[in-house]
Amino acid sequence: LRYKYIFVLILTLNCIFTEPGDLITFNQRNSFTIEGIEILLENFGSLAPSPIYEILVYEIEYESHNSDSTIDTLSGLVSIPQDPTKSFPIAVYNHGTIILDSQAPSVTGFSIDNFEILLAGLVTTPSGFITLFPDYKGIGDPGFHPYIIAEPHTLSVVNMIRSVENLKQQIDTPNLFQFNSQIFLLGYSDGGYATLASQRGIELFYQNEFQITASFPMAGPYDLSGTMVDYFLSNPEYSQPYYVPYVLISHLWYYQGVNVDLNDYFEPFWADTLPVLFDGTHSGGEINVIMPEDPLDIILPDVLDDFINNEDNIFNQTFQQNTLLDWVPNSPTFLYHGMGDQIVPYQNAQVAYQNFTDNGAENIELILFPEFLGGHAQLAPVCLISGFNTMLNYQTINQKGDIDENNIIDLEDFYLLESSVLSNQFNSY
Repeated sequence: LRYKYIFVLILTLNCIFTEPGDLITFNQRNSFTIEGIEILLENFGSLAPSPIYEILVYEIEYESHNSDSTIDTLSGLVSIPQDPTKSFPIAVYNHGTIILDSQAPSVTGFSIDNFEILLAGLVTTPSGFITLFPDYKGIGDPGFHPYIIAEPHTLSVVNMIRSVENLKQQIDTPNLFQFNSQIFLLGYSDGGYATLASQRGIELFYQNEFQITASFPMAGPYDLSGTMVDYFLSNPEYSQPYYVPYVLISHLWYYQGVNVDLNDYFEPFWADTLPVLFDGTHSGGEINVIMPEDPLDIILPDVLDDFINNEDNIFNQTFQQNTLLDWVPNSPTFLYHGMGDQIVPYQNAQVAYQNFTDNGAENIELILFPEFLGGHAQLAPVCLISGFNTMLNYQTINQKGDIDENNIIDLEDFYLLESSVLSNQFNSY
């Protein structure tokens, strides 16, 4: 009985002293030689960069927090270039829409079962980036994923970067690594939204802790309450109709709680069926098969009418809250989109670019790819590699021990390290 009380006490103390960004577990998943990376990338020909570093890939679990300050355990992948003499930048890659828990980066690792993560990792990390792949809240862990909602993305990214500092201190000696002060953000589709959302959140609320070197949002629905709503109300032929209930039910669960009565919003069949379809075990393809031709037909007619005519409608309110146009980016920002995108209209990027520049943003670029290059899925690798090539223009790789990042290891670096140790405020070195 005594040991039972001690065990309970330990669990209680762990809960009390758990902090956002704490590393919970880590496990090596993959390793790749330069030769192996070259073989995997050869299908992309001259588009793919030549690898410079071998890489190790770890799955991690880390503590994050919610908007109500409760603690949540999230997961993701970290891929690390191998060089004992170098200090590398961090790149956070935010993945596209995922509905299956089995497709979370931490579950698949680097494998052909998750081509997006494999390609992003083998493009970035062998070129000298410590690349982070957040699973996102509710993907690969219990609960729902708050799809196209800004704040959870910021929290997952911020706390994953913090957790990698802890990983650096706990990893085995032969695989020790260091990172410098550079942070890059990039992602496509839902990941494009996550990239701009986390950039916004970091620049508004965490600017004293993190400085973003450059950001590369790609093909995201940034203008949720404008371009996206107008698009769906125009009755398009939509190739992925499951996106509609995914957004709607996520917003209801996030803002009204998981016990919200869905019968107040959806036709009876859908009110009963949606919670099952979005439990993390059903694919988008499965949901598409049973969706009506017009995805808006799942909504009760009076709710849809209220949505169209009443700006105080709950969906109008939450969509407006998660439209990413109410700020001015400080970091260099490159908006990529394909003009043939039939799922997320390229006007999202146009509106964001125009809004930011009209409000005084000085370092924003809009890159639109012509329609003949393909639609949403076809443009993903093109945008990724194009953005990566631009990212290289900003990249700095330092020697380990170069604390002030001036590419010289001297007494000033020693004094900075000594000061850090004495104050017990360890930075990324």
